[in-house]
Amino acid sequence: MTLSSQPAACGAGTGADVCPDLDACHGVLRDLLPRGRAWDAARRPGTTLWRFWRAVAHLYAFINARICAASEEFFCSTASETRDGWLAEYGLPDPCDPFPDLCAKVAAVGGTRCEYYTQIAARAGWSITCDDGADACGAQAGCAQAGCAQPGENTVGAPLRITVHLDESPAYQAPATPEPQAGCLQAGQALTCGPDVSPLICLLERVLHAHLAVTFEVAGTP
Repeated sequence: MTLSSQPAACGAGTGADVCPDLDACHGVLRDLLPRGRAWDAARRPGTTLWRFWRAVAHLYAFINARICAASEEFFCSTASETRDGWLAEYGLPDPCDPFPDLCAKVAAVGGTRCEYYTQIAARAGWSITCDDGADACGAQAGCAQAGCAQPGENTVGAPLRITVHLDESPAYQAPATPEPQAGCLQAGQALTCGPDVSPLICLLERVLHAHLAVTFEVAGTP
């Protein structure tokens, strides 16, 4: 929002982009006074009436300044006094949020398709593909039985399998191989803890819908 450099009539500007200053408010107040010799003193600097209406103009100028400042708070890009409230309203800061920037989160519209989840992951440095079973042919004849579903029973969410491609994910950090120590390694134990994709899971949990039954699998070199 750009404020006009020209003073406008106090409380009667040409639009929301005009913020009248003290001189503008004082001038309008003087112009609203009745005509006649009794009020001429209000138009002469230094007189008692002039100083009185100058004091009243200070109040009007302050009110207009606050109105102009408040209008900036309606937009995330210009909010300053209420920025803490904006952040609390949108749950920021959050290290797992896919939209760590306030205005980016305000503008986010969300999505329910695999393409949307892929874009969210890619923005954070993860390469994924997902399969929601849309290409499946459906249930086999004779597998479903009538009368099995009961009200109140737990239902199975819509399946969504997410594959993380480690070799194509710059955000992935391979686990360090621990130094060998005598007596620590036993038969059957893994040499490392395996790939850690918990940052990605934390990220996607913010946008994945609750009805989805999500499973994660990894592909590539751990």
